[in-house]
Amino acid sequence: MVSKQASDAYFQAQANAKIHPVKLVHMMYERLLLNLACACEGLEENDVKKRGENLSKAIAIITELNCSLRPGDESEPAQFLRGMYEAMLIELGKVAVSKDAAVIRQAHRYVSRLKKIWEETAMQENGFAVKKKTERPAEDAREEAAMAYQRCHEKEGVAASANLCFLV
Repeated sequence: MVSKQASDAYFQAQANAKIHPVKLVHMMYERLLLNLACACEGLEENDVKKRGENLSKAIAIITELNCSLRPGDESEPAQFLRGMYEAMLIELGKVAVSKDAAVIRQAHRYVSRLKKIWEETAMQENGFAVKKKTERPAEDAREEAAMAYQRCHEKEGVAASANLCFLV
């Protein structure tokens, strides 16, 4: 019953936001990657609050992605995604106790790959332009992500740390 309610709430929020569902999923993947990176950073810095908040947000996004799959869709891709999301939910839920950054890194790799597949298929099929990232040194990528993280936290009125943990 809770799944049905969550699914209904998801679709209602989606309709109210007037964001194309394909773009919304892409945005969720992007935010999920950022939350996983911040959770890893919090774990490595032994910052319980940072780890907990970002891990909770990542778990919430994965739950939303899982609920967004059509109920009753038994296709191979849907079954794969359900299994992937459920496995990530189980393993990420254990991180608070195990403090195993490898679990977060693995989830980050899975989500990165899912995001790339989503961009190559659904985004292009629905006419959304996806910026191709050129190969840049890790230093540039870190700076870009750190600035995005800082902008996000400035909007919330929180001083942000510019040192992110990169997992790929």
